[in-house]
Amino acid sequence: MSGQELIALHVIDRSRLKDWEETTGQEASTCLYVAEMTQRLRELVAESCDGLEAGISVLIGRPYDVMREVVEEQGADLLILGAHDVSKRRMGPVAARCARSIPADVLILRDWQGQEIRKIAACVDFSQASAVGLGRALDAAEIHKASLEIVHVIYPPARDPWGRVLEQRMDDEASYESVVRNRANDRMEGFLAPFAGRLAGTETKRVVLEGESPAAAITAHVKAEGTDLTVIGSHAGSWMEDFVLGSNSERLIHDSTSSVLIARARKE
Repeated sequence: MSGQELIALHVIDRSRLKDWEETTGQEASTCLYVAEMTQRLRELVAESCDGLEAGISVLIGRPYDVMREVVEEQGADLLILGAHDVSKRRMGPVAARCARSIPADVLILRDWQGQEIRKIAACVDFSQASAVGLGRALDAAEIHKASLEIVHVIYPPARDPWGRVLEQRMDDEASYESVVRNRANDRMEGFLAPFAGRLAGTETKRVVLEGESPAAAITAHVKAEGTDLTVIGSHAGSWMEDFVLGSNSERLIHDSTSSVLIARARKE
């Protein structure tokens, strides 16, 4: 974080303030409430940031709306959120909406994880967005001296679109299945070529998974491997394009047992 500006933001949901008034029978003093939250946030930053300077901001409003406004006004590159949920399985609605449409990279930290990042998975589909995601994953691997898995998922070549096992084979010695797998490996090789220099300095592993649901395949793999951070590339376009993050990405963000970084690929 050296040389980077950090803003610690807490949003007081106006509806929560109203609930507090109704429960206690007292009229909340907005100024006193904000002052108390500001002090608590300042203490949290002092305790957690190891001497790092940070701006302190406590605002009132709808959390998503306030966070988006702050990100846009400040020109922020990264929004960091805690995945605060009781079940430890699903994100809350605010975090999910931020993942879809905040116009910046979004890092969702699972609060049941430790703080150390030792293993990172970059999910790639060979698109420009996933190239941006791989770049962010390499940044994180270099900072944390972590190992990096580059993960791609193909539909099982032995099954048809309905999941039924195929009997078809090619006439030559190479089976259809091996041709499909070799093609995926060749595409991976071409996709990674521009990153060769950076990859040489990082402990990396290439993984091609097979699954009818990419999100399910990656989620199971991340859990089995004990991955600390999963990185996904996503386009940052219009509001509607951002809102439709993609069913696989949406499911992975919700179900992954690791922290998740959504890396925005900005349109020219």
